[in-house]
Amino acid sequence: MTLIIGLRAKDGVVIGADQKILRGLEVEYTQKYYVYDDSIVLVAVGLTGIVDDFYDLLKSEIIGKRGVETLYEFKIVAEDILAELTRRYSERVDEPRPASVILAGLENIIIGKARMYYIYGEGYGEYSKFVCTGHGGPYALSLAKYLLDPQKTTEENGKRIAYIISWIAEEIDTSVGGIPDIIIIKDREKHEENTPIIEYMDKEEIKQIMEKVKEHKRNLPKILEFEI
Repeated sequence: MTLIIGLRAKDGVVIGADQKILRGLEVEYTQKYYVYDDSIVLVAVGLTGIVDDFYDLLKSEIIGKRGVETLYEFKIVAEDILAELTRRYSERVDEPRPASVILAGLENIIIGKARMYYIYGEGYGEYSKFVCTGHGGPYALSLAKYLLDPQKTTEENGKRIAYIISWIAEEIDTSVGGIPDIIIIKDREKHEENTPIIEYMDKEEIKQIMEKVKEHKRNLPKILEFEI
């Protein structure tokens, strides 16, 4: 029950996530991303319990034991945790990849180019410029390929990701819903003490985009000249 879209834009990385999850038999709406030290973003996709375990183990491993100095080191830690969870649960839940993870941040945590990795359930991560995953991924893929533009800014692509997630939510895929979260990490040549590394699109702006989606859906037959 999810839709995650990520893109490497001309000035950084932008990631969007819906908020709808199924916990047991109950539907909840909550943020699906985890932020480490106000500088690294992770979004785990998969079975809710395994996703919860991943975040708990990650906090314990990073905060309590190892610490990291680069995004690549963080990727290695996340790969190891995900691989172990897959070994433990894949046969039990009859799912070869019960979870996967999108990881984004600056190369050297506080400076460098923004990078995004997609980490597969087997515990292997690779650099990615575009991700469209989750239950709603197949529905969103063609729209994302058409609307997203790596030559445009993170802000502009963030608006488009919010639009795509809102378009897919509820009517097209009932497992996708809630107000999308849009997270932006821009390239940074030098550390700026009072400037946050992670930025979030304003919720009021996202709500306006959601209203625009509703309007476009209502008018789509007319726009396509199927109505006179």
